Amino acid sequence: MDLENVKYRTNSSALHNIFFAGDLQPWPGFLSAVQACHEGCTWSRQILGYTLQARDPYTHGNVEVGDEHGVQGRFQKFFGDVLDTIFASQSTGHINLRFADFKCIPSTYTGTPDVIVKDNNHALKVVGELKVPWITEHHIQPRLTRDRLLRKILAQPIKYMQDLGCMYGFLSTYEETIFLRQVIDNNGVWRIEYSPVILSSTTYDRPETQPPIVSVKQCFFYVGINASMHEPVNNRSPGWIISV
Repeated sequence: MDLENVKYRTNSSALHNIFFAGDLQPWPGFLSAVQACHEGCTWSRQILGYTLQARDPYTHGNVEVGDEHGVQGRFQKFFGDVLDTIFASQSTGHINLRFADFKCIPSTYTGTPDVIVKDNNHALKVVGELKVPWITEHHIQPRLTRDRLLRKILAQPIKYMQDLGCMYGFLSTYEETIFLRQVIDNNGVWRIEYSPVILSSTTYDRPETQPPIVSVKQCFFYVGINASMHEPVNNRSPGWIISV
């Protein structure tokens, strides 16, 4: 569900004055891989919740959101809480993951990413950055075809990924989410791959649709599964993030 339009809210861009200057490429086969993960998973038969036939007022966002902290709360309610419950229900599959605040892991890093996914040993697995969706400069989809603007909006989460040795990351406005991963080629050169933009309003369409239509929660489940199988990466590529 999109955030409600409120009268008073922050109206300034929160993009940092940095730019990603490294190799940036689309994430090949992302949507198909998410779908294959969903269809191939042996799902727990545990009941995680009920759906009311009438409109359920508690499944909708009732608190007005006017800044990034509010977006963070809404994000954790609709994505973090739900996915943590799904991860826990799949415990026989060893999915030991939880969405959390960055301060929930032991780290001396001076930055503070907005959202992380960690394992039960408090190891960082996915790092994410949130922006409010009503600022034009924060819109992700229009930037996919404008390379310089895309590199600017992705620079902050990519910086966190490189600094913290995290293979997987994301940028989200709650209404739009793009997923990122660090990949190293056979010549030892690192690059960032980015997914299509996934809307929070998108629901899963069964395999008949090509390319597949998948939800944000399915994407987070897929990325989480992959992240849980990887140790920290050591990407020391110079000049990836530059000031502008």
